[in-house]
Amino acid sequence: MKKICYIIGAGDVPEKLDLKAAEDDFIICADGGFRHNTLLGRMCDLVVGDFDSLGERPAFENKVVLPCEKDFTDMKVAVDEGLSRGCRSFVLYGALGGERYDHSVANISLLSYICSRGAEGEIRHAGKIFRALSDGELVLPPCLEGYISVFSLCDESEGVSIEGLKYEVKDVSLRLDTPFGVSNEFTGKEARISVKKGRLLIIYNQ
Repeated sequence: MKKICYIIGAGDVPEKLDLKAAEDDFIICADGGFRHNTLLGRMCDLVVGDFDSLGERPAFENKVVLPCEKDFTDMKVAVDEGLSRGCRSFVLYGALGGERYDHSVANISLLSYICSRGAEGEIRHAGKIFRALSDGELVLPPCLEGYISVFSLCDESEGVSIEGLKYEVKDVSLRLDTPFGVSNEFTGKEARISVKKGRLLIIYNQ
């Protein structure tokens, strides 16, 4: 089983957030995400940030203090910390919502960054999963319901196939500037989404 890195940001999180993380999983709070530490089910392993959104430097032993003026967001540094510890599966909470829409966009782009490092990652937000897929296939179980949307995260994603959903396609191209894959629907069947060359953003109900 892959070691999972859970990262908690300063955005919106569920009122009940018990991660049920395994003993060898790694939990990082990014800046204001440390406010949610009591919701995690166990103490986080690391805190990173410049702590502008938290408002103070936490009295926590394992922390990485970043300068306020930097090239990367606190969440990106948290991802790098997880990668450096051998994590190849990432689950991000508190990555969307709040008052900083720019950070929401940045965190969605982090899914692409995680893919580019040979890992897999998803954002969980308000009952939805945001997931990136690069040159491969995603298989979803037949128990899922509701809508699912598929977008290209690069200029053009080639060889996209969708099976088991209401609208199926085979070996088509999706472009970043043409949101062709909005609001497909689960049908009670196993769903398969694949891309031969490129990177997809897939959004669906948990």
